[in-house]
Amino acid sequence: QRVRFGELFDLYSSLLTEKQRMACEFVLRDDLTVAELGVELGMSRQGAYDLLRRARETLEEIEKNLKLGELRTKHEELVQAVRNHENALPEEFMTEISGLLAAEGESADV
Repeated sequence: QRVRFGELFDLYSSLLTEKQRMACEFVLRDDLTVAELGVELGMSRQGAYDLLRRARETLEEIEKNLKLGELRTKHEELVQAVRNHENALPEEFMTEISGLLAAEGESADV
């Protein structure tokens, strides 16, 4: 659950409010507890918990609508499948795929 939270935060953090973004950063990057987060943000533990809960719900809702995390996973699986079968694929195809991956920042070593 924490890994998913981090992945969604990496994808969509710019769509959160400043306070939500800050709270998520404290928890995910600085590994603060909810109680420590409350102290850091000058609010009660319950207030910090509610802020984090709303941020997580927002991130999940955004993913539900945009599905960028799902697309990224499918993209990674596709790249791995091509790498696993590169010897069986035509050279022309592999050249084209390598060019496409290099254009989007992937390793061209497919």
